[in-house]
Amino acid sequence: MDKSFDGAQRRELSNFVADFRHTIPRLDAMREGIELYGATRFSAFDLFAPNENTLSRVIIELFDPLGSHGQGVLFLNALLRAIGFPRLRQNDPVRVRREAMTRARRRIDMVIETPQYIIGIENKPWAVQQVNQLADYRDELKADPRGRTPILVFLSDQKERSAHGDVVRVPYYSSHGEISLRELLASVKDQIKALKPKAFVQDFIQYIDAEFGSGYVDDEAYRPYVDAVNAEFDDPSKRKAIATILLAQNSLHTRVLSDVGDYVLAQVRAKVRDDFETYSEYKLGDSVCEKYYPWGLRRTTWPANCLVALEAQADGYDHVMFGVRAPDIKRLPEKERDGASPARKKLEDMARSIPGGKKTAYWPWMQEVPEPYWGPEFAARLIIESATGEIEAHPEVQELGRQFVEMAATVDRLLSE
Repeated sequence: MDKSFDGAQRRELSNFVADFRHTIPRLDAMREGIELYGATRFSAFDLFAPNENTLSRVIIELFDPLGSHGQGVLFLNALLRAIGFPRLRQNDPVRVRREAMTRARRRIDMVIETPQYIIGIENKPWAVQQVNQLADYRDELKADPRGRTPILVFLSDQKERSAHGDVVRVPYYSSHGEISLRELLASVKDQIKALKPKAFVQDFIQYIDAEFGSGYVDDEAYRPYVDAVNAEFDDPSKRKAIATILLAQNSLHTRVLSDVGDYVLAQVRAKVRDDFETYSEYKLGDSVCEKYYPWGLRRTTWPANCLVALEAQADGYDHVMFGVRAPDIKRLPEKERDGASPARKKLEDMARSIPGGKKTAYWPWMQEVPEPYWGPEFAARLIIESATGEIEAHPEVQELGRQFVEMAATVDRLLSE
């Protein structure tokens, strides 16, 4: 705690914490009841971790009036309304195609044909655009022999690199008031009549929030804690104590994340070899706040730039993933080749030893953590959900330790062969 706090402030904070401690068992029981009967965090999207093709199938199924959702043109009309075009009637004929081949031998992710429009939808949640890709799609739609109005929708957070002015960009998520897939779905969620598609769309919205939005979304299961603190804050005599905790939020958040790193290191040392060291002088909580700033473990006997690591793929503790980092000199830009690892050749086929990972120029094996946003709410959840309040007692932290042990042991074995 800050040494500038006077004795009265310290006593005030101590009294507040002591009083609030008595409410924790009741709040825990309320959260467990909400989870038991509501399963507020259960989502098929989290379980299956969809890739680009899976998301395309989901989106085209929703936009297809004959889709299994049974809601007709509800979703397609929401799209048309959002981008400024008149809606369709329920009985208008609509043809939907996936992977539609163009004359340039490219494939548009989705094409929707109506009597008035021919709509092409290119879905790029993560992959980069190819040269003139959107321009080619625009030209293909404009060449429609029936003379229908062409509409090219770009489902992506990226700015279009070609076909400027002829593309309607619809990001998955936006906090700036522009059109987004998230808001499009949210605008019609209450109009969905059937329970199953309504629950599915709600899951999809939550997935978009977590994957493409600002990260953690307020969860109903944790509302009792929030409401309890808000109630305490209504008491003027306790506001200074709560504000004192807010002042310490950043340091507490960093401390929790660093405790996760300390646990992982201890597990690897205990179960693989005791000579593993951290890759840099920074703690996990200080590293994962910055984009592409890995925190990791390695043995000094390993080749340079080879480590098992955690890294955020975006600033602000977002898109956190873990894996084996050993950059491939053949795939790096020339200015980054000093960071390549001689170990890459022996680790190229890591997926044979540990299934389920992806490969990139920097990582022969990588995978997202279950909760990719590691902001303050994530740190709080680890403590709230821990059986003892200790970080190492949380199942997600224990699983991360197990995965690091597996990765470290596998890398050590492959490098020694």
